[in-house]
Amino acid sequence: MPVKSPEETQRIIQTLLRGYQFSDSDLMRPDYERWYATLDRHFDWFQDHLSLSGFSLVRDKQVIFLEKENKILSQEEKQAVVVLYLLTDLWLEKGKTYGDLFQASVAWTELDWFRDGYGREYLSQVGIEDGNDAALEQLFRRLAGKGLLEVNLEARTLTLRRPAERLINLARRIHQQLDRQEITEAEEGDADE
Repeated sequence: MPVKSPEETQRIIQTLLRGYQFSDSDLMRPDYERWYATLDRHFDWFQDHLSLSGFSLVRDKQVIFLEKENKILSQEEKQAVVVLYLLTDLWLEKGKTYGDLFQASVAWTELDWFRDGYGREYLSQVGIEDGNDAALEQLFRRLAGKGLLEVNLEARTLTLRRPAERLINLARRIHQQLDRQEITEAEEGDADE
């Protein structure tokens, strides 16, 4: 006898295919709390059925998402990694705590510190030009649609959600590798002289 599909399977899979990353942060959102609970409870069932269509469902602690293999990052994904890394790095540089970044609402219109100095350079490398607040706002809205942050359009604030931590950690690892590579190359250059 075939196993009955979990409730709202179609909605859950459609949401995953849009790039949304479910997490325990969803437990406070209407509808999403049911979908997260169903996905969490029937993870193996969803994983097996999605694999039949060529999709890899992955769990990273409380975050559940579809993983693409041999993937080249799209421009939007590059922007997401850079923006979340900058937001975290500059937040910590201002003496704030890492945990607060996932609890405090940050007014994106007051992110001048985010657009200055090396932040401006990093943003331009991923196609967000200096002073283009509309591009940042659009990116924040898209990231909210993928479950990475909450956006309050009236207050013009954003709050990071647990799935963003994965991207922040990825960006930090890449940054550390690049730093080590630069140091090694500089040391090798000094040795050649």
